[in-house]
Amino acid sequence: MAKKPEASANWAQARAQIDRGETGDKIAVHDPAAAPLGTDAEAGGASTPAEHIARSLHLEQHGEDAHAVAQAPLTAGRRQLVPWLVVVLVLALAVIIALLVAG
Repeated sequence: MAKKPEASANWAQARAQIDRGETGDKIAVHDPAAAPLGTDAEAGGASTPAEHIARSLHLEQHGEDAHAVAQAPLTAGRRQLVPWLVVVLVLALAVIIALLVAG
């Protein structure tokens, strides 16, 4: 049987869990927001039920993409290396062609 998600009291607690890195989608660091979680709903006069907040956090931590999201920082460095390798390869190829044409 699946474990029932614990209810968070409000979006401030949910945001604190996200900022601590407990949801697996970012590193543990404070992230300033222009409009904190739940602001739109509360401004509209309809606050989000605690059960919905808990479900959102549960899906963040245990959803289909949770593992892929948690692994993203590990592969980000490799993805940034590829464009540089392409540039170096193109430059090396240009130098070889220039040498062949000049020789």
